[in-house]
Amino acid sequence: MEPNLLAGDRFVSDRDYYHHHPVLRGDLLVVRVSDYQTVKRVVAVGGDTIEGRNRKILVNGRLVDEPFIQHSQPQGSNLQLDSFGPVRIPADKYFVMGDNRDISLDSRMPNFGLVDARAIVGRPLYVYRSRIKGRTGKKLN
Repeated sequence: MEPNLLAGDRFVSDRDYYHHHPVLRGDLLVVRVSDYQTVKRVVAVGGDTIEGRNRKILVNGRLVDEPFIQHSQPQGSNLQLDSFGPVRIPADKYFVMGDNRDISLDSRMPNFGLVDARAIVGRPLYVYRSRIKGRTGKKLN
């Protein structure tokens, strides 16, 4: 999730938020995957169709504006991450991706897949301790 979260950052999350609010495209989620928790961004929700074309993301046929993402490798370095789908998202499932798209283990990968609503642990709020000086108190969005 770089640059929003770095390896080793400690953050506060609201574990109750999604019990009272719907999960929306663009939301950050803390999700349980196998035996660990991770933070990912919701890109598509149940009923949506998502497709990746040369690093451009289309949801329901419309190009998604994602100013927060970054690429650390040249286009074409990993074709599975650059282009995928189309994928129709079932109800109570979410297609999630990391903001650092070139190295993110996320819904584009078969061993990660779609996130089930029951795997959502909470909503990350802000960093309270980081290895990087000056990042403490950073609000996550």
